[in-house]
Amino acid sequence: MSREAAFTAELIRSSARGLAGQTVALLYERAEDPETRYGHEGFESWRRTIAARFEALAGALDAAEPKIFADDLLWFRGLSGARGVPPEDLKLAVQCMGTTVAERLPGEAEAATAPYFAEAWKALDENQTDTPGLKAGSPAEELFHLALVGDLPGTREFLSSAIRQGQLSLEEAIVQTVLPAAREAGRRWHSGELSIATEHVVTATLRSALHSLATAIPTPEPHGKSAFLAAVPGDAHDTGLIAFAILLEHDGWRVALAGADTPADEIDVAAEAYGCDLIALSATLPSQRHGLVSYLRARELSIPVLLGGAAVRDEADALAIGAAGFAATLAAGVVNARQIVGLPVS
Repeated sequence: MSREAAFTAELIRSSARGLAGQTVALLYERAEDPETRYGHEGFESWRRTIAARFEALAGALDAAEPKIFADDLLWFRGLSGARGVPPEDLKLAVQCMGTTVAERLPGEAEAATAPYFAEAWKALDENQTDTPGLKAGSPAEELFHLALVGDLPGTREFLSSAIRQGQLSLEEAIVQTVLPAAREAGRRWHSGELSIATEHVVTATLRSALHSLATAIPTPEPHGKSAFLAAVPGDAHDTGLIAFAILLEHDGWRVALAGADTPADEIDVAAEAYGCDLIALSATLPSQRHGLVSYLRARELSIPVLLGGAAVRDEADALAIGAAGFAATLAAGVVNARQIVGLPVS
């Protein structure tokens, strides 16, 4: 990352809310009858939304990867479209973001962000495809409907019996069943099909069912290694982290699961206190990259760190910012964890 990009990223991050307010003011000048279309809370809603997009832009600049910003906008296009916001409005908002950067920030900011806005425009101009739901009759769909009605015993028994009867392996139960069902809950909430409370019921039921999977499989032979699992500050997503913990336990690890939103200054202290050989750290969103990098640069402990989540591009990126490896998938994460601590890989 160039000095100009680093300076621009920090400037955008520190002033995201102010830049968002200026962007939305410009959006309201250019949009047709915005007060009627967006309602009395529209301005503040747009400001929160645009502030998050500016934070994603800063994260993309940190990573020197324009695609991170484009992917964030594509994700938001699906969310806003499900809530009735026309794609043209999002394009106008992105245009206003670029204008705000050019007019409100130092001259190098416009040049530094130009490739990122160009990548965003390219992505937004591509044909939009609907996000598919769960396949009818699939185990993931059946599990989702059990969770939807709050049937916690049913979700647990569904997964446990499928594993006991050999219909699903542990990895298949997690990767092909539980996680797709959790994503479906998020998709339906985004589209307005589920209330926040209902989405919470589904997600919490699935998380509880995940925890119960440990009783459905034989206790593995421990190999003596242990891992500390946490999500970076601000990351409230922990379903994938719980899933990774179960796969590690099944692989013979002792796991200390801290979960979501773990204070950065306590990660190393806790991992050392629990006698862990590895720290597995999740950063789900691009906007969390800055905190992730700050943690890695400030740490003095020698316990290796395995990264996962959309804040990191790939293995090379993870190594460049100071980690020992990257988990592109949960299964790959288990293999990489073994390699990092010197365990044999079959």
